[in-house]
Amino acid sequence: MKLKQIIKGAKTIQNSVFNKKKEYKLRFVHEDDGCWYIDLPDWAFDHHNLMMVAGADELCAFLSDDDKDVRVSVIPSEEQLTLDGYAELQQKDYGLTTGSTYDVKSLEGFSRDIWLCPVTLFVLGRYPKYMYIKKI
Repeated sequence: MKLKQIIKGAKTIQNSVFNKKKEYKLRFVHEDDGCWYIDLPDWAFDHHNLMMVAGADELCAFLSDDDKDVRVSVIPSEEQLTLDGYAELQQKDYGLTTGSTYDVKSLEGFSRDIWLCPVTLFVLGRYPKYMYIKKI
C-alpha cells in the first residue's frame, strides 16, 4: 500500500468521524462481475473492499428497481426512532475490525440479517445501534 493511499484514507475516516451527518444519501451499483458495491468515488483503497456481501448484497437487489443500482437515504442513530417510510436496522453485534451485523426490521418481504464491513466506519464514522433506510 502506498503512503499516499494511507494518508488519503486517514483523511477520509477523520472527516467521517468528526463531520457526522444526520442523513446520508448513498448509491449502490450492481457491476458487471455480478456483485453489488457501494459507490464511493474518492475511495483510496482496493475496489473489492466496497463489495456488499452477507445479506447486504441481497438488500441492495431487493431495493433496486432495475437490478443495476439503488439509491438510499440512511439515518444512523444511537436511539430507536419512529420514521415514516424508513425500514429499521437494529445492531446485533459488532467489532471494530470485524464489522457489524444488523437485524433488518419493518421491511416487508425482506427477512434476514445483513453484515456491514469496516468500510462503514469510513462512510458513517461509526457502527450505529440503529440505522433507518429508505429507497430514494
